[in-house]
Amino acid sequence: MGTDTRRSPLPGRFLEQTGAFAARALRTLRRNGAVVFWSVAFPALFYLLTVYLLINTSSMPAEAAGIVKATNAISYGTFAALVVFLNTFSQSLVADVEGGRYAQFRALPVSPGADFFGRFVAAYAFAVVAVAVVLAVGVATGATFGLQSVISIPVVLLGLLALGLFAASIAVVLVAAVPEPKFASIITITLVLLAFFLTGYNGVQPALVASTAEFVNYVPNGLATRLAVYHLVPVGDWAAAGLAEPSAPTAPRYLALLAAYAVAGAGVAVIATRRSLYRGEIQ
Repeated sequence: MGTDTRRSPLPGRFLEQTGAFAARALRTLRRNGAVVFWSVAFPALFYLLTVYLLINTSSMPAEAAGIVKATNAISYGTFAALVVFLNTFSQSLVADVEGGRYAQFRALPVSPGADFFGRFVAAYAFAVVAVAVVLAVGVATGATFGLQSVISIPVVLLGLLALGLFAASIAVVLVAAVPEPKFASIITITLVLLAFFLTGYNGVQPALVASTAEFVNYVPNGLATRLAVYHLVPVGDWAAAGLAEPSAPTAPRYLALLAAYAVAGAGVAVIATRRSLYRGEIQ
């Protein structure tokens, strides 16, 4: 048994374990009413409160109101995704740590990488649904969407993937580093709120940031959100819509930055999973 648990799994076994972790995580997420509320319903309600109580869209021309609602829907969609990738992901890990299931995993030839990527696949699917729900609510309230090009949807999904890998890596590190894992969930929800407000609602209202707002094009949540706005909302005047300065992050260097976030996030998450949750017993 000792020799087997230190052996790297074959690609077929790795994919099989990844699928098993993903299926298990999806079942857990789907059956957890609190997770569904905070990840899906709450961001949609937050969006409705914003466009009906905090922003006077009724005094705007119909075209401008549709753009404002669309940018806010994408902002709250990113908020929903961050809740999934940070808070929900950490809750999944905490439940297995406190339930003693990692002692069982360490006794089996389970790949730490398959563990992380399986959970992430489930979280990514759940986040896509959460984002889609907020955007659908946006459409129902009059938000105006329009694709920038044929590659807009893939680019937006890749942006969400990069944001998710980076955020999930933070969740893994917190669960591994915080002495009482249950407090990791509290920290992650605090991080979601800080990221949302300190970047001007995930980068769609950079004027709310007291200092220079240039950084919203570089932090993961602001970059993914503003890239999604560029590709999904037909904004004629980027400045008039409240989205500038800085300008839209359309240069190749921004896509390279997202790729770097994805690679760094995946690497850190797998290393933290292997060294902490599996205590380095399985390579």
